Amino acid sequence: MSNTGPGHIKADVKCSCKGYSLDKFLQPNILTLLAKQDLHGYSIIQELEDKNLYYGNQIDQAGVYRTLKILQNRGMIISEWDLAGTGAAKKVYRITAKGLDCLRHWIVTLEDYKKTLEATIENARAVLE
Repeated sequence: MSNTGPGHIKADVKCSCKGYSLDKFLQPNILTLLAKQDLHGYSIIQELEDKNLYYGNQIDQAGVYRTLKILQNRGMIISEWDLAGTGAAKKVYRITAKGLDCLRHWIVTLEDYKKTLEATIENARAVLE
């Protein structure tokens, strides 16, 4: 049996069915972290990895920085350079009032996603039983 035919999912392909392509969930997670405290980019990445939010998948560091730029361009976060301490200056990110409002909307959206996901899982399990 060929494993290269149409519809076959190769093990090395980053398929959504294996938890990939969940980048949009970076936004609410980053906003949540910044609602707790101001952080620089590397600390955000470390916090996301420590929380193991992506079930063993390594955080896309470039994706985190892209998301930070998007959030900043939309006025949901701001940044400033931290020149204190030794070493290179670090950009520190802070959530804005608009970002807090966005996080509130994310909660509602994620609750809706949760209901949809639960129904989808229930239906898929029923079909496979």
